[in-house]
Amino acid sequence: MKIIQLIYSLSSGGAERFVVNLSNELSRQGHDVTICMLLNTENPAWCFNKKFIHPSVKFHSLGFSQGFSLKKVKTVHKYILKEQPDVVHCHLNVIPYIYLTACRNHNIKFFHTIHNIAQKASGLKIQYLLNRFFYKRNITPIAISKICLESFEKYYHLKNITRIDNGCPTVMPSQEFGKTKTEVDNYKTSINTPVFIHVARCHPSKNQDLLIDSFNKLNDNSIDYTLLILGSGFDSPEGIRLKQKACSKIHFLGEKSNVGDYLLCSDAFCLTSLYEGLPISLIEALSCGITPICTPVGGIPDVIANGKTGYLSSSIEINSYYDAILRFIKNKISVNSLKKLYNDQFSIEHCANLYISTFKHIA
Repeated sequence: MKIIQLIYSLSSGGAERFVVNLSNELSRQGHDVTICMLLNTENPAWCFNKKFIHPSVKFHSLGFSQGFSLKKVKTVHKYILKEQPDVVHCHLNVIPYIYLTACRNHNIKFFHTIHNIAQKASGLKIQYLLNRFFYKRNITPIAISKICLESFEKYYHLKNITRIDNGCPTVMPSQEFGKTKTEVDNYKTSINTPVFIHVARCHPSKNQDLLIDSFNKLNDNSIDYTLLILGSGFDSPEGIRLKQKACSKIHFLGEKSNVGDYLLCSDAFCLTSLYEGLPISLIEALSCGITPICTPVGGIPDVIANGKTGYLSSSIEINSYYDAILRFIKNKISVNSLKKLYNDQFSIEHCANLYISTFKHIA
């Protein structure tokens, strides 16, 4: 199949990394895949995940600046007509750029993967109405988790939404692994110090006040640990505020290209989000066999069986999340059971096979 993956940018977000991972796997399986990025390549932040694209996957930038316009819609339309793919697969809020083409080209199949719950992904009221119109006719919606599926069925009053859970490749050590392990070991106070890791940009939805406050409480109670925080945005005023209140056992490492190395050097993965779809970072953690400790939001409870494949806080309050961390410290979960969960349900091969099946069987 000839497939165009349409996305706004390839910044460091999980959805952007998923597009690259899925494209690489579809290409490995013999499909002709192009990642088409709407934004230009002048801003390095917009191209963070571009370096992970396999050489067999084509890359094309339409060179747009930020902001929506009808002229840009026409440019996307002309590009798709020129390429004549079998499938156009768009992600995040790119769907308005394919309304025009979906109206006019019935030989092309159009899909939209929704990477969040409906209320966070529908845009303005006019876009909600247009989305619903096209979801019923020309564009097949795909949800990445049970909670996303349920939210879209309720919000859009539709029953034709397909569910395909996110997947990712098995995390493997990079050439930087030895250097990274030495770095992480230097943050530990002893060989037995547990290493916790949080991978996310600085953003209110990630609820990083809860993360910092919970680990500060561990420090106040003289519990040994180190927490690594990887992600962009911590040089912002909000990020600086979080840094200032964090204790010395919490280390802000910025944005990293070799996140997998840090995961492989860690014991537990922490997310304190207010809402999520199905985080790629969580699936990457499972592939490494490290225990997730998360708030019970979005698609996370569909992945984590509390006490069996990770730990869920009972709420988004400090005492609840703090207790979840203590449960991990007292009872670590088997690495093999976590890796088995990943291999059975969340590998990129399994995910890509479901997408191809969907692409083929949707009329």
